[in-house]
Amino acid sequence: SSPVWEDFTCKAGKLHSSLRTSLLAISAFLDAFQKVADLATGSRGATKEVGSALTRLCMRHRSIESKLKTLTSSVMDGMVLPLQEKLEDWKKVVVQLDRDHCKEYKKAKHEIKKASSDTVRLQKKVKKDGVNIFTGKNDMQSKLDHAMHDVNDKYKLLEETEKNALRTALIEERGRFCLFISCIKPFVDNEVALLTEITHLQEIMHSLCQQASDPHNLPEASEQVITDIKGIDAATFNLKGKNHQHSPPSSPSSLGSRKSSMCSISSINSSSSGSLKSQSPSHSLRARNVSQV
Repeated sequence: SSPVWEDFTCKAGKLHSSLRTSLLAISAFLDAFQKVADLATGSRGATKEVGSALTRLCMRHRSIESKLKTLTSSVMDGMVLPLQEKLEDWKKVVVQLDRDHCKEYKKAKHEIKKASSDTVRLQKKVKKDGVNIFTGKNDMQSKLDHAMHDVNDKYKLLEETEKNALRTALIEERGRFCLFISCIKPFVDNEVALLTEITHLQEIMHSLCQQASDPHNLPEASEQVITDIKGIDAATFNLKGKNHQHSPPSSPSSLGSRKSSMCSISSINSSSSGSLKSQSPSHSLRARNVSQV
């Protein structure tokens, strides 16, 4: 069974390495997630409620990350290292148990073989000797009965020895599985804690889905932002009206047309001045010629 335990510790070590790599990716992901949550908190369109819910969701994931770190540590500290420390001891115990069993078995078989040989020898003598006239029983027969009883006892002793050896082997095997269970218990406990933490995400996600059900319908906070902006524009226009004898504010379209008209006028003036400057030398030359005539 040693290859099985070695294979398990090897696969558990690979699991530990994979989880550590995943933790690095999860940490980077949550950092980026928190930036999105902060962006939502400061955004007027997303509203602070969405940002707060995203922040709570990120914090729950941070808690899950912490649980996963504990789970990852339990793989190495609770399973791999304790089992690796026991593997060599288990191999030595198996060798010692096998050695002791072989020694006891050979000893018992040797004694049985010797007792059986004595029994066969006594059986031959019983056939040769007659029956005692006083006891009605052959002396060799008594020895034979005793020898056969001794053989039976030795067989029973061998059977008991085998039972004890088997019991020792079963206890050793059971002890390994008991140790294995004690090793995986912290891992499973941390796994249950991780799954329990995951269940808390449902409530936050339900709240987020409700807030994001209709992207075209602005919440009250966003509508208030629009209202505040309108109020600022009205106050600005009223201030300008006082400076210009309460003239009504121009519409955005008229303001735009006025701006374009002013740009056109300025461009015309610039072009006119440029053309005048370009014509001025020839005009002075003609005037000089006329004066000479």
